[in-house]
Amino acid sequence: MATAETSPEAGPKAQAIDGLLLAFSWLLVTAIGLMPLAEAGLQRSPSIAFPTTVAFFVAVSSGVLLRRRYSWVGVVLHIYGQIAIWLSLFVMSLAAVLVALGHQ
Repeated sequence: MATAETSPEAGPKAQAIDGLLLAFSWLLVTAIGLMPLAEAGLQRSPSIAFPTTVAFFVAVSSGVLLRRRYSWVGVVLHIYGQIAIWLSLFVMSLAAVLVALGHQ
């Protein structure tokens, strides 16, 4: 990701909060990407509408919150990266569920 812009008012506490926000948003997007595995455990057919909506809003809202700390390029790369990671995890976990359930 792009390097953080330095500002005089951004102290260690602000950097720690930004780091926690960044880590939490990536953790949340990763968990949403693995949602088909949880849905298969609940004996439901995996859905795509709800995880897609949640992943998109998590990526964009975390990007908006991180905008004060990073450049626009960094924010766009953050949003793009989160959506790409979510999509790859979602497709792989959905494929694993479908193979495990015997659907082709």
